[in-house]
Amino acid sequence: MKLLALALLAAAAAPAMKSVEISLPDDETQFTGPDADLLNANCTGCHSPAMVLYQARMDAAHWAESVKKMRETYKAPIDDAAAAKLPAALAAVQAK
Repeated sequence: MKLLALALLAAAAAPAMKSVEISLPDDETQFTGPDADLLNANCTGCHSPAMVLYQARMDAAHWAESVKKMRETYKAPIDDAAAAKLPAALAAVQAK
């Protein structure tokens, strides 16, 4: 009984909750251009195109290290053929 009374007292003393509205980034954005299918199929499941575009500029060799990390550390489902093409595609899309 005391526990119920304490719970009711605590609920009555709690501050009123207010609704807030937030805006989330547009998840529908996709890569465009010659390697769009490759990039959309292998990158946008976890990353927005903006995340890639706003990274520090990297050449294909550095992107290859990043793709390797995504596959080995994070277990990204990127097959060998795509992994071979992604570094050049990522470097090219950043260079635009």
